[in-house]
Amino acid sequence: MTLWVALPRAINLGSHNKVPMPALRDALTAAGCTDVRTYVQSGNIVFRTPLRSAAAVRKLVVGILAREFTVTTSAAVRTAAQIDAVIAANPFPDATAERPKVVQVTFLDAQPIPAAAAALRELPVATERTELIGAELYVDYGESIHASKLTPDRLRRVLRVDGTARNWTTVTAIAALLSG
Repeated sequence: MTLWVALPRAINLGSHNKVPMPALRDALTAAGCTDVRTYVQSGNIVFRTPLRSAAAVRKLVVGILAREFTVTTSAAVRTAAQIDAVIAANPFPDATAERPKVVQVTFLDAQPIPAAAAALRELPVATERTELIGAELYVDYGESIHASKLTPDRLRRVLRVDGTARNWTTVTAIAALLSG
């Protein structure tokens, strides 16, 4: 069985889209997944399933969130090897070593078209740095994510692709779950 990570978008943020992690683990187990583990409350889920395609895994996770928790959202889905590749491709090793909580990877639902990638490079930024590698957008927010004009909505409009972001601390914790 393939080892996957699913990263649902916008669950357990404030009072919206509440999904208890023990109940989510139970629901995935009942759906035939094994070795189901979660990291923090934002729904980072590592599990094994006989499903072989990312589309099928995404459909399973999104369906469970909708049926069991009445949460309508999307989810990025990656294999363990893909997460390893994300870490290996890190364009900002200095920043991830010094400030891992203000460097994010947005796991996009698809690779943006070249025109959208070009539009990203044209965005005026202050201290932020961005690097689009395949279907992952790396953003070094400098000292503060909250002061940045590179909001998730703005990045989504420019790239024309949905995704979900995780900070570098979370990305490396997910990698540890996948390897452990």
